Amino acid sequence: MIPSFVEKTRVPKKPGVYIFKDKTGRVLYVGKAINLYNRVSSYFSHVKSGKISSLVDQISAAETITCESELEALILEANFIKKYLPPFNVRLVDDKDYLYIVITKEDFPKVITARKKELEGAEKYWGPFPSARTVRDTLKSLRRIFPWCSQKKLFAVSRSLLAANSQKLIANSYKPCFYYHLGLCPPGACMGLISEKDYNRIISRFSKFMDGKKEQLLSDLTKEMMQASGKQKFEDAARIKKTINGILYMTQPQRTNLYLENRNFLEEERELALKTLQKDLNLKTLPQRIEGYDISNISGKEATGSLVVLTNGEIDKSQYRKFKIHITGRPNDVGMHKEMLIRRLNHPEWPMPDLIIVDGGRSQAKAMQSILHTTSYIIPIFGLAKRMEWLYPPEGEIIKLPKRSLSLKLLQKLRDESHRFALSYHRKLRDKIMIG
Repeated sequence: MIPSFVEKTRVPKKPGVYIFKDKTGRVLYVGKAINLYNRVSSYFSHVKSGKISSLVDQISAAETITCESELEALILEANFIKKYLPPFNVRLVDDKDYLYIVITKEDFPKVITARKKELEGAEKYWGPFPSARTVRDTLKSLRRIFPWCSQKKLFAVSRSLLAANSQKLIANSYKPCFYYHLGLCPPGACMGLISEKDYNRIISRFSKFMDGKKEQLLSDLTKEMMQASGKQKFEDAARIKKTINGILYMTQPQRTNLYLENRNFLEEERELALKTLQKDLNLKTLPQRIEGYDISNISGKEATGSLVVLTNGEIDKSQYRKFKIHITGRPNDVGMHKEMLIRRLNHPEWPMPDLIIVDGGRSQAKAMQSILHTTSYIIPIFGLAKRMEWLYPPEGEIIKLPKRSLSLKLLQKLRDESHRFALSYHRKLRDKIMIG
């Protein structure tokens, strides 16, 4: 159980970082968890031995910071360890050989994992990280954005050799590595089709990302993209644009520097996002409960519907509901959404939403509004279409929110979660049929 000196209401069952302090306020240990409440509780639930017991004996306060992704928590944990140098992070590493993320010191650096005893000679490193699985999964994802080559020896080549008439000769002399075929190795690094300067530029971007300098990195990349476009180097500009999109997609919302400066910024940002959304959609009240709806089916078979909820801007899985759609025959997305809303409204014991977002366009929004017109409920409804990310009211003008607005990010989070939840239920039903 969590001790009395730790305020239970401030330890959520969400992913994030926890910080243990002694009675003087000194940081003793920093860790991350998928479920902060369960992880913090585990330190006080059973009799510990060795250095864990020594740590628990000195804890007088615990602070937690919620994050919205495991990657966000991983990088935040690394930066807090670097900032505070907690003694027990060091001591526990002595007993368990935790992993570090390392940039090697060579002309064509590699990004690898290493143990503490292997850090000598590294160009730069981050860690230690207690979870080897999380580190490896994270690097697997990051390599799609910041590709590096794993070959032991790379063929160094100057820009002059990269002329079009030289590439064929080089390509015939050196075999590409396995990762090159997967798009995870910079264009032909193992074959000498990228200069040392260009290769190191990719590694520098990775380093800046790991340091938590996302906004600075995006600013630099945007300038590079504009410069390349201005010089009519459109292929280069497209590659940089792909990197920018990859960072934005993967890191929503990886904002380590903001966490370090303001521990409460996530809560403040959610509150601002809701206020901005109220203004953007001209809502009469703050949308404290937002419901998102989506349908998943293949040719109308085993169709499923999902209802997911944001409560005060946060994903609220306790309020999720799933529906096995009864309509059969030809696919009828509009009819399926109508059926789902009718069945939802048959549960007045469920809290009513301040806003409904349906995956789709005007036809879906219009159909669901027609159901509400048969009731006494007055709830704003909008369709959010994936292709252009525009908002469609049942009537009136389309609302085009800025791509990086807090309002749109909030609604995209809801829409993507409703899609994931509907799809997972659909796959479950489909697999049951295949097994039967």
